[in-house]
Amino acid sequence: MFAIDTNLLVYAHNEDSEFNEKSAAFLEKVLNERNEDGNLGICIPAQVLTEFVNVITRHNVRSPLSLSEAINLVQDYLDTGVTIISQKESQIHTFLDVLASVTTRKNIFDVALIATLRDNGVSGIYTVNVSDFKGSEFLEVINPLW
Repeated sequence: MFAIDTNLLVYAHNEDSEFNEKSAAFLEKVLNERNEDGNLGICIPAQVLTEFVNVITRHNVRSPLSLSEAINLVQDYLDTGVTIISQKESQIHTFLDVLASVTTRKNIFDVALIATLRDNGVSGIYTVNVSDFKGSEFLEVINPLW
């Protein structure tokens, strides 16, 4: 299973983004592809939805959304039936383990996301920021916009 990263959601819902059309098309595709059991092959971490609301409503984003618009979009994602993954009890231990294994300073929230993915058995992530997840051997990192 692959997770969706925040940047793809932001680009898909920010019409001023140069990646808007590609991101929106990619999300529409993966949210409509189901395996033979009828399950989606993607998940969205709760952290990603939180980050999405934070970023898409910022005033420094071109054409930011209102908080109510962002909330409605998150609800739309929930209504698709996509699996939402959350931190597990082991999160802080996994977080510290991942943090200890990095050789350069990384964004703490990316490390927390990596820990959540590992704890939930997620094997890949779709992101435009491929370098943010470099060094996570268990994780296949794909930029779907290339």
